[in-house]
This record gives sequence, structure tokens and C-alpha cells, in this order.
Amino acid sequence: MPVGAAGEWAGFFDGGAELEAANWPPLLWWALFGAGDLAEARIADTEDAGTEEHTELLDAWGDATYPYLVVDGETALARLRARREGLTGRIGERFSPLYEEFTELVGTRLGPYVLLRTEALAGDGDGIRTLFEETLADLERLDAGELPSPGGRLESLVADFRRWRHLDPVLLLTGTGRGWPPAGLRERLAAADRRPSGGGAGWSAAVGRAWGALVRRRAG
Repeated sequence: MPVGAAGEWAGFFDGGAELEAANWPPLLWWALFGAGDLAEARIADTEDAGTEEHTELLDAWGDATYPYLVVDGETALARLRARREGLTGRIGERFSPLYEEFTELVGTRLGPYVLLRTEALAGDGDGIRTLFEETLADLERLDAGELPSPGGRLESLVADFRRWRHLDPVLLLTGTGRGWPPAGLRERLAAADRRPSGGGAGWSAAVGRAWGALVRRRAG
């Protein structure tokens, strides 16, 4: 992850893909990561040293940190492919086209490193790191052929998706960004999934705040 104290943010984005989501990382973002990909960064270093923003954050937070996730692109892609059956079996095979398109995106536009930025949660304490650890542990149980924790983080993500999938499965599973989703994908998914009635008002409130971004990281 770029370090603001070293002035690395200014040159970080080089035209690679960036996806954004609301409130919490989407299910398929989690599918890219493992427990060893969880790290910590200083809150102040979300801005480059020498900027007014960095000074303000340093004054407010000092050396306080927050959790984030980063993994090399090859590992992320391998995990996504390996977890396909376990995850599509839970969300529904009708969403396989979305899973496959997202896998293609990761393989062609999100390497050589994939970074999940979480600075919007800075200051929320150790509870956020615990939720990250529990979610990643559930996915690694899936990798081992075991059942995730009953009522645990993975089951919660799947339940949330199944509840709101009729509104925008792309946003819920992968987030959105420039060039994503590809043309026609939403229409194909809508044709494959019956829309239940009601529930729209709750979703409007739920997605009101942008939460995080999954971005490409340059090598070096």
C-alpha cells in the first residue's frame, strides 16, 4: 500500500481499474483475500506527507492505525477461481456469469497487486479488524472443505445478498467502476432472476455512504 509519509500516493493511480462499493466490502472482494493479506497502516498516511491533509490527520490521530487488505494479483485470481463452486452454490448458479466476468476483470485489469482501501473506517477501533479476521477465517474454512461458522460473517454476507439481490446484484457482489460492469451484464442477470416485491426503501438508506475501494496497485 502506498505510504503517505513517503509521498507515494501522488503517483499511485496509473489508469488501472478501480471499483467502489457502499457500506461494506462486497462478497466477491472478500473472495480475493486470505488471513495473511490483512495489514495495518497509519491513518495519517492516507495522505502524502507535506500536504495540509496529512498534517491535519497526523495532528488528529498521531500514530493510530486501521486495517486494510492487499494481495498479489496471481494469488487473488487463484483464490477467486478456487472458491467459485463454494460461493456460487451459496448465492445461486444464475449469478455465475457475473462471477466469471469479475474473474476476467481481476485477471486482466487488477494486477499485479490488488488493494482494498478501508480508510473510511479509520477510527472505528479493533472491532473492524476482528470482523475482517472472522470473514477471512470463514473463507479459509471453505477452502479446506469445511462449513463456515453457523451464523458467521460469510453466512451474513450471503444472506444480505439474497435479501437485496433483486435491486442490483452487481453492486452487491462486486461494486461498480469505470468500465464495470460490462455492457449487457445487468440485463442478463435480471432476465435470469425473478424480482421479489417490496424492500426498496430500506436499500436506499443502506447504500447512502461510499465505504471503500478495490484498486489496482502498481508493482514496485
